[in-house]
Amino acid sequence: MSTLVVYVDEAGNVDAHHQPPLSGETPLFTLAAVGLPLADWRQRDREFFKLKRQFFPDEMGRPDRRDEEVEIKGRDLTSPRQRRSSRRREFNRRVLTYLRERGATTFASTFLKNSTAATSHRSLYSKALQILVERVSLHVAERPACSNAILIVDSRMKGPAGLDVAVARSHMSYIFGHQTGRTFTNILEAPLFADSRLTVGLQLADIVASNIYANHYHYYLRDAPGALDYSHAPRCWALLDTLQFKSVGQVDGRRIYGYRVVDLRETSAILNLGDSSK
Repeated sequence: MSTLVVYVDEAGNVDAHHQPPLSGETPLFTLAAVGLPLADWRQRDREFFKLKRQFFPDEMGRPDRRDEEVEIKGRDLTSPRQRRSSRRREFNRRVLTYLRERGATTFASTFLKNSTAATSHRSLYSKALQILVERVSLHVAERPACSNAILIVDSRMKGPAGLDVAVARSHMSYIFGHQTGRTFTNILEAPLFADSRLTVGLQLADIVASNIYANHYHYYLRDAPGALDYSHAPRCWALLDTLQFKSVGQVDGRRIYGYRVVDLRETSAILNLGDSSK
């Protein structure tokens, strides 16, 4: 039996925004995860390194850092300003194809944020992670060769008062203190937080998160005032869909999918962190 390592990264941010959004603000937030066999991490590291070197040789070779630490950020691959870059478009496609060939499974929770009643950034992130954990646990339970999963999350806030510690505490409270959370016995430990520069899995999760963010932005917000033009994003949706978790069985009479969208635009900004709805 193997352990699934689930790399978690975000696109957009959990902060409040205006409508139309000001520079640097995002009207939605996506937390995405990529599940891969833990035992294959060494081969995965080398293969992705070769792919980066093939497409971005000029970014390599700097004396102040190892070549492996060069990050090709998902937002630079999917943003409207790079829509005409054939190199970035092809690299993005190759990354998603690579994940499919390696048997990766992807998950995401996207929140369409309320511009007039902002949700606490910690509540938003914690709820997004809970949604991912529910789906990862179901995936592990349905996967005969997999016994458990461990989460590795991109570290964003440093220090004891930062988001990392708050999210880990919320996760442990959910896992041990909530009726639904206590059933996820195949999720090991609290989330582990790592630097994406040193973790290929997080770099892959960043690219997946940015692709899902771009697609959800285009699908749900393309007609909103001040919306950015993500009309190029859907060309990768077919690949994203092949990676998406789709449950074998049904929960409460329905099949569960890896990507969930929560629309907060017309609802209260308060999230019930104990809500286990699918």
